[in-house]
Amino acid sequence: MKHPAAIDGDTLIEELLEQHPDLAGVFVRIGLPCFICGEPAWGTVGELCERHGRDLTDVLSALRAGSAKPGQSHSGC
Repeated sequence: MKHPAAIDGDTLIEELLEQHPDLAGVFVRIGLPCFICGEPAWGTVGELCERHGRDLTDVLSALRAGSAKPGQSHSGC
């Protein structure tokens, strides 16, 4: 199991949510779609950030902390 501190841009979203399902809430709070038709999004955290124009460093910080940064509230996955 990958410890949240070891999450990086190459971490597969499917694996991450399988090992840490509670982190789906972080994706929701920061406005990144982590599910498509009820299944985890394909690809890596870095690819997801690139597709949605988000800063990888900020997203990784939020995932590692297990919560979104203050002021980042968006609609769900």
